[in-house]
Amino acid sequence: MLGPDQIIPDWNAPRHVKALVTTREGGVSLPPFESFNLADHVGDSSRAISQNRKRLQAMFPNTLVWQWLNQVHGAAVAEIEAAGEPLSVDGLITRNEGVACCVLTADCLPVFLASNRGNEVAIVHAGWRGLVAGIIENTVHKMRSPANELVAWLGPSIGPCHFEVGEEVRTQVIDSEGGALAGCFAIARNERKYMADLYGIATHKLLQLGITSVTAHDSCTYCDADRFFSYRRDGKTGRMACLIYIDGPAL
Repeated sequence: MLGPDQIIPDWNAPRHVKALVTTREGGVSLPPFESFNLADHVGDSSRAISQNRKRLQAMFPNTLVWQWLNQVHGAAVAEIEAAGEPLSVDGLITRNEGVACCVLTADCLPVFLASNRGNEVAIVHAGWRGLVAGIIENTVHKMRSPANELVAWLGPSIGPCHFEVGEEVRTQVIDSEGGALAGCFAIARNERKYMADLYGIATHKLLQLGITSVTAHDSCTYCDADRFFSYRRDGKTGRMACLIYIDGPAL
């Protein structure tokens, strides 16, 4: 392999907006974090994390600066002009070139946003708690671009084939949208449980906000153990990096 495996969004963002999702392939971490774990909070060795992050950074211009998060499954969003210490938020927005906005995932949904001029980008870490709390809405409302000038891409997350939740989760999600999200849940084999569709929930929210260009990778992190980390599947495991940045002047 020439370098770590990566997934590039198939979306309508300008060419100078760069975004990708890593996979679990191409790093040095040992089981159960094999091999390209990029999270420093899961119990992996600091040496392996450092080497993996160096491999990630080597894929990009050395002038790029990196903003990481201490994700809290909430609805707080930070607007940044430069990178600093990890922030305890679940959404990042920047309008400056060369600032990589990063989230870490292993089942939760990464939501990428960009203006159609490429002068503003954002990324969201969206688990069900963040979706209920309004992390997508808060991020879009903080962006300066009108919603109809934004494009969105949904990266790899756990799919409705494996995301089993209880009645309390279903109720909270459905109530957050006045019942409009009922179709994003199907009865599980265990009739006391439901299969939740994070892609469907996020897409509905984006469309309601006025973003009409929404595409998705449409994969399941739980299903593809060779390529993706999955907390639901494995428990103790690594994390993929999801990042976006502006690489050049706006159109």
